[in-house]
Amino acid sequence: MIHLNFLLAARAYKPGGQNSKTAMDNHTEARHNAGVLEGVIANLPMFRQAPRQQLAELARYARSHHVQRGSAVCRRGDPMPGFYAVAYGIVKLALRTDAGEEKVLRLVGPGETFGEAVMFLEKPCPVDVVALADSMLVLLPAEPVFALLERDPRFARSLIASLSQRMHGLVSDVESAALRGGLQRVATYLDAHAETGADGVTRVRLPVTKTVIASHLGVTKETFSRLLRELAQLGLITVARREITLIDAERLAELARHGPKAH
Repeated sequence: MIHLNFLLAARAYKPGGQNSKTAMDNHTEARHNAGVLEGVIANLPMFRQAPRQQLAELARYARSHHVQRGSAVCRRGDPMPGFYAVAYGIVKLALRTDAGEEKVLRLVGPGETFGEAVMFLEKPCPVDVVALADSMLVLLPAEPVFALLERDPRFARSLIASLSQRMHGLVSDVESAALRGGLQRVATYLDAHAETGADGVTRVRLPVTKTVIASHLGVTKETFSRLLRELAQLGLITVARREITLIDAERLAELARHGPKAH
């Protein structure tokens, strides 16, 4: 995840300025903005081994985009001049049928990226990308990224590893949708996103609405809610709006791995 200092700086950063600003004010703001962008880039997994000088160069070409909740970042078929990183907020990558049904392929949060494969293929965006919360995105144009790939084998390996991990995740999603029942899919999602707090309690905070999570898991909102109630009746979780507390994390993990036991 992005370091807290950079996350706070990114949230505080707003592009543009007042007409009354002096040249010195604008120069100071430009340096601050470049520092914020460099900090966001430096905390992306694929750039953590990159030298500071190369990060600063990428930051000079990078552009920030503040997107309001519900706004489209890009639509299917739109050109993409590079790839995006999420500084804060969350976006969904989704496909929509002619009948209006939506399938959420991926949720992208802080410290995560999307669009790398499209950048390499030089093809238009294959999905709709929509902000689910007020978000700041950082666009990394293709040309400086390609130049860095040619100069730095470590960055090339990191980018390949990042894309490989993404592919592994997509295969897991397809496997889950094809071979696992709804209850096991929900248990797998909760097990993967659970975090234990300082109080020793393990919780999952749903980052978006149940409708979006349900679409991502390949079930309806009503089915998702029913499956959560079923897990609660099994004594595995309790649900309070978007906060889910794991009562028996071990049994939930067992259900995620092996599915419900046959009766």
